Amino acid sequence: MEYSSNLMVAVLRKEYPEIAQVITEKIKDTLPEERLTDLSNIERIVSTFKKIKGIKVDSWTNGKGRANITYERELLIAVLLLFYDPEKIMQLVRRNTLPGILKQASALIGASQEVLSMSIPGVIVAFKAYEDFREEVYHIYDLIRIENEFFE
Repeated sequence: MEYSSNLMVAVLRKEYPEIAQVITEKIKDTLPEERLTDLSNIERIVSTFKKIKGIKVDSWTNGKGRANITYERELLIAVLLLFYDPEKIMQLVRRNTLPGILKQASALIGASQEVLSMSIPGVIVAFKAYEDFREEVYHIYDLIRIENEFFE
C-alpha cells in the first residue's frame, strides 16, 4: 500500500524529528541560497544566456526551416527556475511555476507560454535524470549570476 506524501511527512515530523531535520538541512544545502524576485531581471538572464550559448535566433520555436532550439530552450527554462523557483525544478513542490516567469520569458524569446509550460515536465526530468544537463544548468546559472552581479 502506498501512503500519501503528506501523511508520511506528518509521521516523520512527529515520530522522527531528527531525520526530518537532516532532510531539511540537505534540502537547504541543495537549493541556491538566494533567489530573484524581480521579474525584470529575466531580460538580463535571457540576454546573457543568448551570449553564452551563441544564440542568434529571435523565435525559440521549432519549425520547418528553423534550427532545433529545444535543448537551449529547456536549458533556459531550467536556469530561470534555479533563479526564481528552485523548489520547482528539484520537484520539491507540485505547484505551478511562479506566476509571471513564463509570460516574461515567452515575450523575450518568441515562444508561447504554452510551449514553455509544456516543456517544464521534461526540464524537471532532465535536471533530475541527466548529470550532464544538470551540470550545464549550474554552470550557466553561475556565469549569469556572476556577469549580472546577482546577489552581490
